[in-house]
Amino acid sequence: MMRRLAAIALLLGGCAGGSTTSTDRPEFGSGAPTPIAAPLDGIQRPGLLTMRWTVPEEGFVLDRTLSTMEPCPDLSPIDHERLARSGLIVVRIPIDELQHAVDILGGSYSDVRTWHEQAIGWRDCVAQTASVRRVLVDGGVTQLDGRDVRLLVRGWAIPTHDGAVVHVEFTPAEAPERRGTVPLGTTIETADDAVREFRRAGAAWTLRRGFVDVVTSCAPSAVGGSGPTTELPLSIGEVLFAPDLVTDDGAQQALPRRTLLLLVPSLPPQLFPEAAPVASGASPTSAP
Repeated sequence: MMRRLAAIALLLGGCAGGSTTSTDRPEFGSGAPTPIAAPLDGIQRPGLLTMRWTVPEEGFVLDRTLSTMEPCPDLSPIDHERLARSGLIVVRIPIDELQHAVDILGGSYSDVRTWHEQAIGWRDCVAQTASVRRVLVDGGVTQLDGRDVRLLVRGWAIPTHDGAVVHVEFTPAEAPERRGTVPLGTTIETADDAVREFRRAGAAWTLRRGFVDVVTSCAPSAVGGSGPTTELPLSIGEVLFAPDLVTDDGAQQALPRRTLLLLVPSLPPQLFPEAAPVASGASPTSAP
């Protein structure tokens, strides 16, 4: 993986370096990226943590960067191809290489973290007000109803023979009400009834200890369809993660940004067979 990240650094060349917390960087490019804190500091329970990074979009350099990273191995090639037809990509990064990853991506404008614990119900993790009326989903055109577009995520720890993992699922959806009425971070208990979902653009897989899986949009050239990409509508992935790429009048933003959603499993050591035994009556100590 380090060889992959080193190759990414060469590729980038002259590019500039339940509870929610946020670290904002409004002045991008003014110096070295702010060091990121260890994602699971202070969390000693099993569950799911999400992080939202906002990184600079420099043409398709970011797409080329993401293409050199390891595709999530717990998703099949067929799943990766299906997600790409909706403009979505999932890659995996060792958790101890997150700082290097954000550095070679050019830094992050913000780092917003939400601890979901055992998220059995759907949680809103990304939200955009779509400026288009139709989008590509799995290579086909789907009409929007003028509501906010959301990325819903849920995940919970489950035991296995080799130790615990976190089962995670995501699906794009339209909010149950019109624009601006559902706060980001709301738990949606009855998604099937309250939200029109885009399940063909969703996925379910396993998060593993020591790794972070990253969900974001991929290049339009990776999206199915026929004819020049300029004639295709935006993909649901672009609407969610790269809304600055195209404005209402079709003009590209001077310095657009892209959102990356990081899915971090919290799996304390005592959930694994190699954990030291705890004496009867003793209180176990744990670290994420």
